[in-house]
Amino acid sequence: MNINENTRLIDLKVSDLLIILKETNPPIEDKAPTVAFPGDDEIGGYEIAEKVTGYARQTLYQLKSEGKIPYIGLPNGGIRFSKKAILEWLLSHKKLSDAEVAAKAENFILKRKLRRK
Repeated sequence: MNINENTRLIDLKVSDLLIILKETNPPIEDKAPTVAFPGDDEIGGYEIAEKVTGYARQTLYQLKSEGKIPYIGLPNGGIRFSKKAILEWLLSHKKLSDAEVAAKAENFILKRKLRRK
C-alpha cells in the first residue's frame, strides 16, 4: 500500500502500522535498564553500601536497624541500597572547616544586624 499524508488511518491494516512503527522507531534493546539514568545510580545489596561507605557489614546492619542509613525495604523482606542516596547521606554529615564556620557566623551576624534595623 502506498502511504502518504493523505492516507486515512482507518484504511491502514495492522501490518501497515507495524511497518510504520519499525521504520520510525529504532529497535529497543532486549535488556531494559534497571535504573532510569544508567551510570547515574546503582542499586544493590549490602555490597554496594560496603563499597561506597567503606563500613563493615556489621556496622551497616546496625545503622540500618537504627534507621540512620537510607535503604530500600523490599516486600519480601530484602534490603537494597541506592549508591546515590548513600552518597547524599554521607555528604550530609560533612564537617565544615574553621574558615567555613567563621564565614557562616559572620554572615549570620550580618543578617541579624540587618533584620534589627
